[in-house]
Amino acid sequence: MSLGKQMIEQLRLLAEGKTVLQLMPAADAEYRRLVTVADGQEARLEFFDHDRYSVALRALEVGAAANVAGDPRAYLSAAAAEVARRLGYLEEPLAVWELDGREGMAQLRSSPPLREGDEVSYWEVTLTAGAQPGARAVRYRWAPGMAEREVVVYPATFALVARMADSLAAALLAGE
Repeated sequence: MSLGKQMIEQLRLLAEGKTVLQLMPAADAEYRRLVTVADGQEARLEFFDHDRYSVALRALEVGAAANVAGDPRAYLSAAAAEVARRLGYLEEPLAVWELDGREGMAQLRSSPPLREGDEVSYWEVTLTAGAQPGARAVRYRWAPGMAEREVVVYPATFALVARMADSLAAALLAGE
């Protein structure tokens, strides 16, 4: 069973009021975390609330058992291109914002971001290369006068969350 399908099953159980063993409160207790493991991959969904078909997404992290034995920059470049291609169904297209092979990190952002007046909203996907490569997708918002950007609570159906998890996992493996 794919990572996304496994996650949907766990979310359905949660929506039915059943206990999901992988559901954990986060350290700051503002949100909850659902951990799903399938086929050597792991997804961590951070969310604030849920209903029968959707969650209030805070962040989605995926880790894959990929082989990054070679050049981290080449791996991150290939994985970033795959992320941009595979997540093309999001509101805005993604483009590489930063790529640092020495730090083992790449960052993609919506390009262009969504602008509503002076407010800007965008997706950010951070890729890491290391013993277990990972990807973290978060939606942010910023407006003039704000000291820092803030995480946007994003309403996402179970199906969208699963698709994103599968897309990120496939992109991490494609970068090998």
